[in-house]
Amino acid sequence: MKKAEEILTLLSDVYGVSPWNLEQIEADLKQANTEYFYLYDDQTLIGFLALQDLAGELEITQLAVKKAYQGQGLANRLMGFLADRPERLFLEVRVSNQVAKALYEKYGFQPVGQRKNYYQNPVEDAILMAREGKENV
Repeated sequence: MKKAEEILTLLSDVYGVSPWNLEQIEADLKQANTEYFYLYDDQTLIGFLALQDLAGELEITQLAVKKAYQGQGLANRLMGFLADRPERLFLEVRVSNQVAKALYEKYGFQPVGQRKNYYQNPVEDAILMAREGKENV
């Protein structure tokens, strides 16, 4: 199975219907300004973190762990890949996703704004969170 197909399978497991389609994932993987970090159980992709470098700031575009593996600290492990990154980091998270917000706060992210009706299925606001770069702290 190709990497994009593995990611689509994982996102479909997590969300029921993946927020990204196969073509979007394939295009993202080909971008020179994206980085992916993966976790596997044997040959099965069980989690990943995707970043996009936007002129020296990093956006977390995806953080997902297969449902059967959630609650085992794997998202925490993925966030660990960013612990020593000097760049400013930002992300969007659903207003209702308390577990994710707590994880991001643990890594120094703070709410800096809100985006109305940012998410679909269901429609929900996003909280914009940021962690200042290490060189600015």
